[in-house]
Amino acid sequence: MALKGVTAPRTAFFGSNARMKMQVAAVARPTVNRQVVKSQAFFGFGSGGNKSTTVAAAPQYYICVDCGYIYDRGDFKKAPDSYKCPVCKSAKSRFKVYKGAVKGKPSNTGAALQQRFKARQW
Repeated sequence: MALKGVTAPRTAFFGSNARMKMQVAAVARPTVNRQVVKSQAFFGFGSGGNKSTTVAAAPQYYICVDCGYIYDRGDFKKAPDSYKCPVCKSAKSRFKVYKGAVKGKPSNTGAALQQRFKARQW
């Protein structure tokens, strides 16, 4: 099937001419000193990063918004869903991240609870 206005023979595209390979001269590349690159994949997975240089994060405290009690028994997210505030018996969903400053172990005495509840630092 011939196309109107096209004069190139079919063999120019599909024949033996297309199979000819050009010889490429080898190009001398300069030598480069390559260094090992340390990388770390997204979200902290994979290799890389020196684990001993990471700074331990300060403990994150959670406060009961109903009474001011601060949860200080470790990781609050690992507490069971059935956890209730020991002071006012509020559900775990009533705890929020405490934004106030805590030096050492938080005090959960009556006066401290009232002071934190009035300050509303959550």
